[in-house]
Amino acid sequence: MNLLEIKNMKKCFDDLEVITDISLSVAEGEVVSIIGPSGSGKSTLLRCATMLEKMESGELTYLGEKAAWNDEDGHSIYANHADLKRIREYFGLVFQNFNLFPHFSVLKNVMDAPVSVLGVDKEEARKRALDLLDQLGLSDKADAYPYQLSGGQQQRVSIARALALQPKILFFDEPTSALDPELTGEVLKVIKSLAQQKMTMIIVTHEMQFARELSDRIIFMEDGRIQAEGTPDEIFAIENQRVSDFIGKFQG
Repeated sequence: MNLLEIKNMKKCFDDLEVITDISLSVAEGEVVSIIGPSGSGKSTLLRCATMLEKMESGELTYLGEKAAWNDEDGHSIYANHADLKRIREYFGLVFQNFNLFPHFSVLKNVMDAPVSVLGVDKEEARKRALDLLDQLGLSDKADAYPYQLSGGQQQRVSIARALALQPKILFFDEPTSALDPELTGEVLKVIKSLAQQKMTMIIVTHEMQFARELSDRIIFMEDGRIQAEGTPDEIFAIENQRVSDFIGKFQG
């Protein structure tokens, strides 16, 4: 079953077309990594998929429910507010820069969305949050505030916050780009554990070896288009010189 389907996505900022006719689908339990140079449209693709940005044209479907589709003139129109609110519960997004509430404790950061968005009972939300913090090695940080945490710990809290909503699919937008190299490993370890639990994930990343080890499929983007797509073995052995040069640069 496909959890996500994107058809013919197009996105412009003023006169600049940053996403051009992208189509992709993601099956349940699949891990898809998106790689490519800066400015290729990777993060914009994620922002359109999570409806933080609106497409000019194209279709967006989660679990068979259409969030957006084209009108007669070929422009995207979106579902009504109530339907979009429900559809948004299918996915979670982990940002580059954590986006934690600085005035909330770690525990409240993880509890807040289930209570305020889903209407989960506070005690149930607290139990769920504590369980997640324990799973991510943060049980001793429940009462701490974001400024008291390392970057790696803050990103793990961000992941716990996204998981607290019990999404069907998780998006990661370069989850280690804001971290020192020595802190990157602890976040990648968490993402690997989610993959082992068959969590469906789309990950924009510049960590080539990580993408190779973790992914079921790798997509290479450039100039707002998908230029290559395949299994890790196929992408890392590809004869496309542009893709192999890019991978080689990041592998050192």
